[in-house]
Amino acid sequence: MTSQPHADADAPTASAQSSPVNTQKSANAEKPVGSALTIVLLATVALAMKGLLAKFVYATGMTVDGLLLLRFLIAMPFFWLGVMLFGKQRPGDRKMQPVDLAWGALYGGLFFLASLFDFTAVSLIDVTVSRIVLFTFPAVVMILEALHKRRFPPFRQVVCFVVTYIGLMLVLAPGGFDMVSGGLWYGAAWAFGSALTYACYLYFGQRMIKTIGSMHFAALINTMAGLSMVLYELVVQKPLNLNPAGIAWTAGISIFCTVIPFFLLYEGIRRIGATQASLISLSGPAMTFFAAWLFLGEILTVPQMIGFAVVTLGVASLKNSFSLAGLGRLLARPFTPSTKP
Repeated sequence: MTSQPHADADAPTASAQSSPVNTQKSANAEKPVGSALTIVLLATVALAMKGLLAKFVYATGMTVDGLLLLRFLIAMPFFWLGVMLFGKQRPGDRKMQPVDLAWGALYGGLFFLASLFDFTAVSLIDVTVSRIVLFTFPAVVMILEALHKRRFPPFRQVVCFVVTYIGLMLVLAPGGFDMVSGGLWYGAAWAFGSALTYACYLYFGQRMIKTIGSMHFAALINTMAGLSMVLYELVVQKPLNLNPAGIAWTAGISIFCTVIPFFLLYEGIRRIGATQASLISLSGPAMTFFAAWLFLGEILTVPQMIGFAVVTLGVASLKNSFSLAGLGRLLARPFTPSTKP
């Protein structure tokens, strides 16, 4: 800070020498942000396919409990393998300590509940509708941030929050509330429960990601979630209905829709924070909708499509500096080559 006035005073003679340095620093500052956006976007694509593949698992006769139990057990060793191979290069601010196990158990429990609610919703309603309901979690993250920092959300955010849920109601009740079946409300409630628990785990866990590193956090949380699933199954003792086809689909979910995207997502959160990372998920429901239309034949009505657009714009508008041009630049930044000095 003390050197800045001196630089300004010598601007006529120093600008030619300092300009390349400043330009280089600017380029270096932009590169991590751009790469972080690319990382989060790739994670969003992989996670968007999770609900779609779950439908194929259920078609084999496997239950939600069977899918979740296998998913955690298959993914667990791959997470720790990733830590062994790559975790030492980016350990975080410090190594893991015993207290991290306690926090990991808490966040792992939240993640287990979010996963249980999510896959239950997918088993009850169309994957497209369940994704749109789950997609409201960025709004919940914003509310949690306001509550945590003990400040009332800006009026703009309140308006955007209301708009988001108006769009959500259009998706759930395009023909009026009287036309909505009890099964749809039941499934949507599970999806919204997943949005709430996922938002809590994502927002409060971001500090731990920066402390122990994204790879260690991913491995710890999924291990604790897997242990929670084992305890849950021992208590409820629901049927699993395991079969070869279902196991194969679940293995795909575990590797390509769990391990890989979680490493990518947590690394993105470590770089740019949970709030901005959650906004990148704007593309998630659109990807899921296209895949569900292509592979499952799911179709949204015109009112539901309008609701889908309202939800997307409402969640995007929660960012104070939001504009359609700004949103385009945000999503295009990972694909824009950085300028060289």
